Amino acid sequence: MWTRLSLKIKLTILVVTVVSLASFAFTRFAAQGLMNLMEKAAGQGAATAAEGFAAAIDGAWIESVQPGAEHDQEYINIENLAKTLMNQGYVHRVEVQRHITRTEVEYILSLPKDNSADYYEPGTKETIPLGTPFLEKAVGYHGVKLEKPGAYMAGWAPISNGTKDVGTVMIIVDSNDVQAAMNTINIALVVVLFALISLSGIVAYKFSASFEKAAVTDGLMGIYNHKYFKQRLEQEVAKSHRYAQQTSLVMLDIDYFKKVNDTFGHATGDLVLKNLARWVVDSSRNTDVVARYGGEEIGIILTHTGLAGAQEFAERLRLKISQQVIKDPEEDAEFRVTVSVGVAQAEKGVSMLDLIKRADAALYYSKRTGRNRVTIYQEDILPAPEPQPKTGS
Repeated sequence: MWTRLSLKIKLTILVVTVVSLASFAFTRFAAQGLMNLMEKAAGQGAATAAEGFAAAIDGAWIESVQPGAEHDQEYINIENLAKTLMNQGYVHRVEVQRHITRTEVEYILSLPKDNSADYYEPGTKETIPLGTPFLEKAVGYHGVKLEKPGAYMAGWAPISNGTKDVGTVMIIVDSNDVQAAMNTINIALVVVLFALISLSGIVAYKFSASFEKAAVTDGLMGIYNHKYFKQRLEQEVAKSHRYAQQTSLVMLDIDYFKKVNDTFGHATGDLVLKNLARWVVDSSRNTDVVARYGGEEIGIILTHTGLAGAQEFAERLRLKISQQVIKDPEEDAEFRVTVSVGVAQAEKGVSMLDLIKRADAALYYSKRTGRNRVTIYQEDILPAPEPQPKTGS
């Protein structure tokens, strides 16, 4: 039959066959690349989510927790966070481990609780072989094999107690569907896979970003929380020591805040705090870190900024706040507030906690000398204050 075909038809069949084979080969190659990219995106999303989860866990509790701590409030808190993660369809398992030695861990949490070989009862201890990826790299992701058939990527991040890593958060995502799609690969599937990787990358990024943000954000003021503030300040102080990089800290506190609550109620007080946070963020640079330190006190980490620049920023911010009018229609309230401000600069040999004490000392000096003013820390006249309760003064 082949011999009866014309040369034109033979050439057409040959060209179509070659093009089809080449297209199929290219399709498989492209699809494999896309699948690898999707698995990488899933792994990166898991690692980012693990970082946010780890930042929300009290490192001191993890280091000291004893067996049977499932009823502790801290355990309940991290279990609820883990359950939030488990509501995401691609999350297969969430684990929290405590480090006993470099290679021995104790499982604090493992979700979901089931009868699979991959589930560890709280209190279970395990020796991890040297060379295991999460022992070698503080934050990362890697493919893993589990009891249930499928393809999995594990992302992890350390739980820190100060500068010491005391545990690990492990988030495992199921990429089994991506592997199964390879069995029915074709040109149309390349387009579908490309759309899937784009969509899953966006979803993974948004989920991990939103989870991480929620873990480090103050629920009322919408700025960073106390724990994240101390972590970032410790990092910036370390940079200033290592690279001779200027870093300053500004601490501010609302004057007579208790009178606002007593006069207008706590709902109006909350409104003041939200407005204050917005004014500070609007006045800060993207590289600055604005966080709620406690009560109505806000800390601002000014990177690459010396005392002169920090003082100028603080004076400008103090004046701006004093000129704002707060309106609360529900209470028929209209009033202004002022802030007292303290400024200190990171210096060689000064720790993160010492820097906070210095800025706080300057802040309380502003309180004692009339309020609605900025004070620069000076050791000869402003010794670090003893800790004292915040009364909204």
